[in-house]
Formats: sequence, structure tokens, C-alpha cells
Amino acid sequence: MRIRRFITNPYQENSYLLIGSGGMAWIIDPGFYTASERRLLQNFLQAEKVQLVGIYLTHTHIDHILGVRWLVEEYHLPVYYHANEEPVYAHAAQWAQMMGLAYEPGPPATAYLQGTETLYLDSEPIQVFFVPGHSPGHVAFYAAESRNLLSGDVLFRGSIGNYELPLADYNTLMHSLEGLFLRLPDDVTVWPGHGEPTTIGYERVHNPFLASRL
Repeated sequence: MRIRRFITNPYQENSYLLIGSGGMAWIIDPGFYTASERRLLQNFLQAEKVQLVGIYLTHTHIDHILGVRWLVEEYHLPVYYHANEEPVYAHAAQWAQMMGLAYEPGPPATAYLQGTETLYLDSEPIQVFFVPGHSPGHVAFYAAESRNLLSGDVLFRGSIGNYELPLADYNTLMHSLEGLFLRLPDDVTVWPGHGEPTTIGYERVHNPFLASRL
């Protein structure tokens, strides 16, 4: 399992390729906004002979979905997110207008993620965790064999997701994080929706929102 991070759009959002051993890949939270960002992805796919097989969204805030429609039109990909994200996804165009972003709405979900299932990428299991609080249908993706967690915007290095947004809730977010930390070993690398990677072990000790509660 390989992970390739692309830093995209005005919000410096982390868009990820999760690449299996056979060259199949999921694209997670595609925030690709500018023509140069999109070319960079295309050049990587061609050079590395990577085949995209699906778009998986941790949540549907505008900075995480700016490339969805382009990717679907370019590569004919299915789109997956949690059903509780529908109100957020439905209002993405309004958020884009407020933020001064050009945005063309993407298609609806091909199928919903449940937040309890195990999916497979080139035979490697990927667990889907339901972790609401930053957004009502937020999920995270955990590759246990390679010890990688794609956390979206629930957990950052030394911080947690914004809980003051519409449909966000602090207590729900903390409950999600505490449950997530109880499941995972310290050596798991955390790939967040913004900023640099971290580890579960580092956050247990150094994250001021979590260290006193775990």
C-alpha cells in the first residue's frame, strides 16, 4: 500500500491517492481545483501507471470535493460517502459562493458508506470508521496491514477538527476520537485533511485536546 499526498486548492487541503500493490487506486477527498493541480495528478497517474477505481470522501465540505465532478467526467469513477453527508453535499454550492470559489456540483453517491464495513483495495482490507462531529457523516479509512489512517478533518497534528461549523458538534467529535484511539496502535501513521502527517502515539501524548482524556 502506498499513499501519495497532493496539497490542493486555496485551503491547502490534502488530497490522497491510496494505491494498492497491483496499481489500483482510490482517490480520497479530491480537492483538485486549478488546472495545474489537475495536470499534476494526471501526470502522476500516467508516470506511475496507476488506475483510479473510485472516489471516497471522508466528508463533503467544499474544500474536499472541488475535484469530484472533474474526476467523474474524466475517469468515469463511482463516488462513495456516508448518507449523513447529504445535507452538507447539497449545500456545497452555497458554501463555494460564500468563499468565492468556482464550483460545479458533482454527482450523487454511487453508494453510501456505512462506517462499519471493510472494503478491499488490491486485496488489502480497508476498514471504514464512522467518526462524526466535524461533519455529520464523517468517516475515516484505516489500512491495518500498512498501519495507515486517513483521518479527514477529525484529527490533525496537535489539534482536532473544527466543531463550530454548521452541523458540527464538540461532544460528538470527542466521542468519535476517543473511540478511534481505543482501536488503533501507537505506530499508526495519521494522514489528515490538512497539514502534515502524525501518529496515533504522538497524538496520545501531545495533542492538548486528547492527552488528558485517553
